[in-house]
Amino acid sequence: MAQSSHNQGHLSNDVFMSELTLMFHNARTTGEVTTTIKRYDGRKKPHPKPRKLKNGKMSKVIPLPEPLEYNCLIRARCKNKKITTVISAADSLKFQQQFAQFLRSNMDGLKKEKKVKKKVKKATQ
Repeated sequence: MAQSSHNQGHLSNDVFMSELTLMFHNARTTGEVTTTIKRYDGRKKPHPKPRKLKNGKMSKVIPLPEPLEYNCLIRARCKNKKITTVISAADSLKFQQQFAQFLRSNMDGLKKEKKVKKKVKKATQ
């Protein structure tokens, strides 16, 4: 069973791709797979915010240091199943090529939606 990003952590790149393949296969007849890609700095906690103290003043916030290198966080969701992986900068080119090839091979069954033209009624006087 796949790990969820909310309770277990991130999947390895190979496991993520195999789980994503299963998601696309299961969603082929009905359903959809949503993927999200964003910059990830490796932090598990949010940025600290200033708080109002009892004396009415605002607390001082020490900003967290910027990481030397950003990673890439990829999430995929199908119905109620969610998976995530983190791609390091060193692995990004290899994963990007693998991911692009995967998307090309799995998007062959897309159907073009037919646009429905609306009839415009002329104003009668």
